[in-house]
Amino acid sequence: MLRSLTAVILKSSITTLIFFGLAEGLLRGTYDVRAAFVQRVPLPYSVGDDYGPVPPWLDNMMILVPDERLIWRNLPNVRRTYVDIFSPAVDATSRTALLRRFAPTLPPEFEHNPTWSITLDSRGYRNSEVALAKRPGVLRIACVGDSWTFGMNVDQDRSYPARLAERLRATLRGAAVEVVNFGVLGYTSFQGRQLLESAVFDFKPDIVAIGFGMNDSEVAGYRDRDMVGGGDPPTWTARLQDTAASLESYKLLRYYARTLRYHPKSTGDFLREHANDRGSGSVDYDAIEPWTRVSPRDYEMNMREMIRLSRAHAAAVVLLDNELWEESPYRPVLQRIASDERVPLVDSLAIVAAARGRMERDLEDRLALRRAGGAATAAGAGGAGGAGGATHVVFRVRRGDYQVPSALSIVGTAPQLGDYQPNVVMMHDDGTGGDERANDGVWSVAADFSPGTRLTYVYTNSGARGKWEGLDVPHLRDLVVPAAADGRPVYLPIETFGRLYMQADDWHTDAAGYDLIARAVADAISNER
Repeated sequence: MLRSLTAVILKSSITTLIFFGLAEGLLRGTYDVRAAFVQRVPLPYSVGDDYGPVPPWLDNMMILVPDERLIWRNLPNVRRTYVDIFSPAVDATSRTALLRRFAPTLPPEFEHNPTWSITLDSRGYRNSEVALAKRPGVLRIACVGDSWTFGMNVDQDRSYPARLAERLRATLRGAAVEVVNFGVLGYTSFQGRQLLESAVFDFKPDIVAIGFGMNDSEVAGYRDRDMVGGGDPPTWTARLQDTAASLESYKLLRYYARTLRYHPKSTGDFLREHANDRGSGSVDYDAIEPWTRVSPRDYEMNMREMIRLSRAHAAAVVLLDNELWEESPYRPVLQRIASDERVPLVDSLAIVAAARGRMERDLEDRLALRRAGGAATAAGAGGAGGAGGATHVVFRVRRGDYQVPSALSIVGTAPQLGDYQPNVVMMHDDGTGGDERANDGVWSVAADFSPGTRLTYVYTNSGARGKWEGLDVPHLRDLVVPAAADGRPVYLPIETFGRLYMQADDWHTDAAGYDLIARAVADAISNER
């Protein structure tokens, strides 16, 4: 009896193992076949980075792999073409649905979106192959940083290190210049310091350009320095759990379980959260230090150590500020370091902001519309200023490359902007309600606010009343209402539907911005020579 029961159990176990083995092989083979047909990898965007569960069939399209010292690193010898999805969509789910799309092709609405390509060398860096030994007379520059240095959203030859090489060859006539791009997506100053110590100095650079800050401030729930080294060896149960977690069948089941529990937030929810965050004042990074990837204090330590190490290896240093967040507490730290250490600092925020301002003024001049910041009362603007000392604000957005079947609308965090209800406050292109000229493609709406009021808002295009349809780029726009000069209306810069000037997304500049930053780095290097 016992022998018969044992045989049944053994037979069932073997059958189960064979079944799961076949299922595992079938899944892996299916994923490999799918990957072979993928020509363009979509990078969907979501307000608030709320993407929901990521399906396991995307794993073999990733370019980052775990690393014991660096937490992660780039895969070597990788080629990818990405499609830009930072663009208007019917609704938020049409963007994030790309993550869960099994078909290797793109939906028709995204077929004509722009693309950008990357090529990683045998070491996993975004370069043509670079010999470790430096030829005599060559000026070699190592660019160490995160996705700004890597060149997120642009082709290989339009990243700032590639543009820097071209710029230096033009300005330093006759000089042999090599620029090595050590940028890795998502890196912080902690990882940059580890990379500098483990790899960069093997190339014997003459100059090291260091750009970190954007990811250091991320409240990720862990500290980078706690993620590497030390710790007891894993127990057998932990190893068994890791093995199970690596099985494609387990990952697929876990993915579907998570999708059942996932309830996406609306754009209105994110507007509320963002408005509450802005009203809470500055972030106390000392209080949340255990959950911040790199605290401002550790950031300063890492940056100063990278400067010291570079100088110890006879390399000059250029620092880059790469945050588009004006209130960042990391920016003053970087400015203080640059002053103390007497190293040049490229202020990317100022460069991008100045270029954006020029674009806005050029657009106003080209369309012969009022300059931003206050102007004489326009026809239909509703009088000179608001009642009771309020500021009469005129919002303006150009339709750009998109048709407007009915009307553009604005929705934001104040009753005058719909009080979180989409497609309620319609804008005008008929010469009324703050609009300066009828049928010129610039839609406007005017409203009164108390000076100092903080507003967060988005635009939509011809969606149904009360529904989040016709969404603009996944970006929340902010405004602190200024006081009106002599009670005159305040005209805001003309925005463009489906576009952020000088930005490719919420975190990165575009190709024009990378080129301007490369010029600034080249000027800093030339001035130091």
